[in-house]
Amino acid sequence: MLRTMRWRARISRKTTGIGLPLLPFLIVAAVVISPPGAESQANVPAKTGLERLPFSIPPGLYEKWRKYGQWDFKQQAFKYRDFTLYNFGATGAAAGFDKKALLAVAQVSNPTPKDVNSFDDTRLEADFFRNVEAFEKLRTMAEKDAHVIRIAADFTWLDRDTKWPREDIGFATARWDEYRSLFQKLSLPEGIVRTEDFAGAIFLVARSQGLCIGGSSAGYVYSAKALAPVVKSPKAVLDAEARQNPDRHYAYAFKALKANWYAFYEIDW
Repeated sequence: MLRTMRWRARISRKTTGIGLPLLPFLIVAAVVISPPGAESQANVPAKTGLERLPFSIPPGLYEKWRKYGQWDFKQQAFKYRDFTLYNFGATGAAAGFDKKALLAVAQVSNPTPKDVNSFDDTRLEADFFRNVEAFEKLRTMAEKDAHVIRIAADFTWLDRDTKWPREDIGFATARWDEYRSLFQKLSLPEGIVRTEDFAGAIFLVARSQGLCIGGSSAGYVYSAKALAPVVKSPKAVLDAEARQNPDRHYAYAFKALKANWYAFYEIDW
């Protein structure tokens, strides 16, 4: 079963302040946040798994740690996973979490069989075909703004600058508001992602669970290049990939929707 796999973020020496990778364009942000338990989790979404923790995560820290958040650097490319783990450990320690607490956070953020089982439904496909024109409009906008590799409701990344906050957001504020309006209309809470792992593809994130150190997600992707594996049951494929390649730490599956459009399903651990 999925839980028997070693789906654990490895919080090692390099994730607790030793051995910072030489990635000059990524900077560990200083954290000035109240220690664990000092704030409620009122602004942390329910059913994230984090409610099972015996302590709270400050909402401000959660927003940066969330899967697809500002500190999920591996969304640029999975080769930045180690740096993402390092940043998690460093910022968690700065916020007052000890190693035991960080390990607990990592454990509850991992994908579960329930998360993966939820992929076998038809709601994504139905939502897509109800809103094809709006999805095509969003795709056209994103193609014109190809230099903006991450467009969320609360931050952006440029292909040359991923710092945040940043004076140049990549387009006019009115343009950002247009994106936000479409994200709301199409139920895309995490907006748009471009990753080096799928060059040229535009990912539109409809669901996400977990944190930058592990979780699951699903949504839509536009790609002129064929994507694989294309499957009928993402659950079976993702489970098999996790069993066969546990040290890869991520897996994708796709369902074809129409020409160049797919539903995507993803886990990372």
